[in-house]
Amino acid sequence: MSGASFGKPKAAERIQSAAKDLFYRQGIRATGVEEVCRVAEATKMSLYRTYPSKDALIAAILKEDAEEWEVWFNEVTSKASTPVGKLRALMAAAAEELEDPDYRGCPMLLAQAEFPDPAHPTHQLVTDFKAQVCGQLIELSRQAGAAEPERLGQLLGMLFDGAWASLCYLGGKRAGEILRDGSEIFFRAMLPAE
Repeated sequence: MSGASFGKPKAAERIQSAAKDLFYRQGIRATGVEEVCRVAEATKMSLYRTYPSKDALIAAILKEDAEEWEVWFNEVTSKASTPVGKLRALMAAAAEELEDPDYRGCPMLLAQAEFPDPAHPTHQLVTDFKAQVCGQLIELSRQAGAAEPERLGQLLGMLFDGAWASLCYLGGKRAGEILRDGSEIFFRAMLPAE
């Protein structure tokens, strides 16, 4: 094995990594498979050997995004010892993400915006993911003693998504501040006093 090829990621890994970056920065529909292959230094044959269609590549990337969310969620919540602390930690960590100048918003919502047809596999994948996230927020709200855990979880989910959607006109710093402030208002109104 030559030194030049040793350690170089396989074509499928390079393709998925390049596509993930390009789709996030430029948009899915604005990025062609030719550009993905060029950036990944791979052939179209390599792409279609692993991903039979662009939709399959999109699905693989969104599944990776969902796995990354799960890791992030577990890391953030593991730092707090109470359910209320976990909810606060989530909101604070999301606010920090918003302040990153390279952050364009939730990759899931960006993808879903490009595929508005509810029957499209990408739209469905994002819908399922968002329902799972909402379920996590509802469960934490229940554990935190919320009288209406479903309502609080849904409000927090909308606050997350609203903060990401507001980046373009509020900017990251202000969107993060409002996410923190809004979640505290909900916590004070809907959770038992600590």
